[in-house]
Amino acid sequence: MPYQKEWKLSLDCIDKDELLLRINEEANYILVDTIGTYDGNKYKIKSATTIPYKQVIDRRGELTSYDEIIVYCKHKECVASKKVATALKSLNVPNVKIYEGGIDEWVESKLPLEDA
Repeated sequence: MPYQKEWKLSLDCIDKDELLLRINEEANYILVDTIGTYDGNKYKIKSATTIPYKQVIDRRGELTSYDEIIVYCKHKECVASKKVATALKSLNVPNVKIYEGGIDEWVESKLPLEDA
């Protein structure tokens, strides 16, 4: 019989206004773009560090010096950011949050961008 364990982790989210505040205040955070150029994406949020979602766990050492880790993907229904946040939290990485609106909401709102 296979071993099964049900995990219940809550994920903290921030909205675009909170994220814009972090960017403008130059807080000690890292913003992780989990999509890069996947699916034809051309942009990332200004100041974001691109780490494809399949690599974030292996590269988590790059994230631990920050007070806050914010991850995002394409849009609210995209699961990449949720998978990354869940995995980081399960490894006891503190203060992980999700920007659920993703790059789609950011572009639609005409907020600061960079090329992906």
